[in-house]
Parts: sequence; C-alpha cells; structure tokens
Amino acid sequence: MLSPTVEDRSIYATDRDPGPFIPFIKAVGRGEKLKRDLTYDESVEALRQIVEQTCSPAQAGAFLITQRVKGEAVDEIRGFTDLLRAETIIQIEPRVEGLLDLAAPYDGKVNTAQLVPAIAILLAEAGLPVVLHGDEDVPTKSGIGPGPVLRAMGVADDLGPEEVRQMVESVGFGYLSARLFAPQWHALLPLRHQFGLRTVLNSVEKLLNPANAPYQLSGFFHGNYIERLRAVQTGSRRSFIVQGEEGSIEMAVGRKTHIFAEDAASDLVLDPPSLGHVERVRIHSPGNAAEHAALNQAALAGEPGDAAEQVCLTAGVILHLFDLANSVPEGIKRARKIIAAGAATVRLARVVNAS
Repeated sequence: MLSPTVEDRSIYATDRDPGPFIPFIKAVGRGEKLKRDLTYDESVEALRQIVEQTCSPAQAGAFLITQRVKGEAVDEIRGFTDLLRAETIIQIEPRVEGLLDLAAPYDGKVNTAQLVPAIAILLAEAGLPVVLHGDEDVPTKSGIGPGPVLRAMGVADDLGPEEVRQMVESVGFGYLSARLFAPQWHALLPLRHQFGLRTVLNSVEKLLNPANAPYQLSGFFHGNYIERLRAVQTGSRRSFIVQGEEGSIEMAVGRKTHIFAEDAASDLVLDPPSLGHVERVRIHSPGNAAEHAALNQAALAGEPGDAAEQVCLTAGVILHLFDLANSVPEGIKRARKIIAAGAATVRLARVVNAS
C-alpha cells in the first residue's frame, strides 16, 4: 500500500529523463491522421508514470490535454482505472450485503443543490448500504461535493479507510476521502488546476470503487462519453450511469433523466408526466456547505419542498434499479414513507454518532 505522506512531496521534479513518456504523447497528439488510441497496456504504463511522478508536469499536461482533444477510448479508461484500483488506492471490503458505490463527481456542484448525502442516508435506511467517496477543490468546477456537506451535517469526512469499513458495517454508510484512500491521486490536484479543462481523470475517479461494492451508480453528463463508459463500470454485479444534475446522480423533478445500464436494452428513461411531475424543478445552489447541509437535513426530516421531492425521486429510482422496489413509483412511495416515519433522521443520528 502507498504511504499517505506521498501528498507532502513536491509535485513533479523537473530533472527527469524526458524519454520514456514521449511515445505516449506522440501516440495521442500527432494530429488528425497520425494520432491513435493507446492500447490497454500503454494506458496502464502512461498513468503509472503520471501518478508516480516519473514524467515531467509538462509531459503529463501535454498528454492529458491532447488525449481530451482526441477523446478517451474504452481501453484507455479501463487501463487507467485498473492501474489506480490495483496499485494506488487503499481498498476496503465491508462485510455487508448489497453494498452500493454511489459515485458522485469529485468536482462537485456549483449551480444546483448537493443532495447526495441525504439520498445516501435514505438508501441506507431502506436497506441499501452506501459508500461515498470524493475529494475537495477538484477541477474543473471546484464545487461543493458530498464531503463538506456531510461535515456540516456532523458526519466525519476524514476517517481512515479502516474506520470507514467499520462504520459501513455498523450503520450502512461511509465516506472515503481521496486524501486518505488515494493519496497519490490527491497529490495530482495542483497539476490538474493548471489545465482549466476536464480530463480523463475526472471520469476515472468516479470508477475507483474503493469499497469493492458489487453495485455501482455513477453520474456523468456528456452523452458522447457515456457510451464509452458503459463497459468500464466497476460494480461486480450491476452498474448504472445517471445523466443527472450537473453530471451527478441526482434526478431532478420534471426532468427527463436518462439512466444507462451496462446493456443498452436495459436503459431507463424517466418520464416526468407519468410520475406526476408537470414542471421542471431546478434547486439552485445555496452557496456554501452549511446551507447545502440544511437542505439535506430538512429533506430527511420531512419538511415539504423541492429538495425533499428530489431526494425521494432519486432514492426511489435507485431502490427500483437495485431490486428493492418493483417500480419507480413504488420506490418513491417507500422513500417518502421512511421519511414520514422519522426513520431517516434516526439513521442520520446513528451515522453522526458512528463517525
């Protein structure tokens, strides 16, 4: 396992041998006629050199930006993901049945409410244990992620991997900070901030599945990437991709949300009128983590409002996707019943105490 102290190293020395990494840059960046996708093995080695800081920052930046322009291929995404999961992260394996990796974007949200914490707590109370993972100040948005919101709700977001494993086993919920479970990955943030653009790193971090969950639900926005990402999800039994709010997993009331399965024939498209939703509802970002936390707590407490509706809709769909409800309406009804009974706030209190 890699030492968490790696983040304390200065990012990228400049006296490296420039040779070994150049072929990877040439492969993806030699223009329209000569560029090509990396093979799986090349992808593994390219990201290994970036993560281990054996190439220069200029080389890493050139590769990541030219690869973005080219477009990431399936083997490239799979190679990056496999390298990170096998060699750079601290993995846990909670002894719980049917664990869900709820993979929200690490760069958070800037325009709409961050409601993933409430959704995760509600799912845990419904019998679907959840692990969240993320980081802070992640480009390109550097928005509000689940971690700061959980912290404002009284839930520790800085527990070590072993503590998180115990917490999941105890209360069906846990949050893993990349600073602690993926220190080399976290150490790339200064470099990533210099680009100002999304790179493949934004996609791969949602595939890390550090708790080895058999179920996975991840959020992506851009349709051209989603088709490539179907084949590389890391839930061992079942995985879905949600084209949700700001590329996250939240499903907005009144919005026709597309949910992509591993097999296109199993895709689900939410039809708002059939769910009783006539108008599109957008919950604007309140601005800081404490205000996001208040929205989450109000939703779990059953206070009527747009946040509660979005939390119940999203949780209800997820319960249906993973066989805890026979239909989306039934899942929504179950979510509302849990909240109305006060069980969601009790679960939140248990999570706070366990952390």
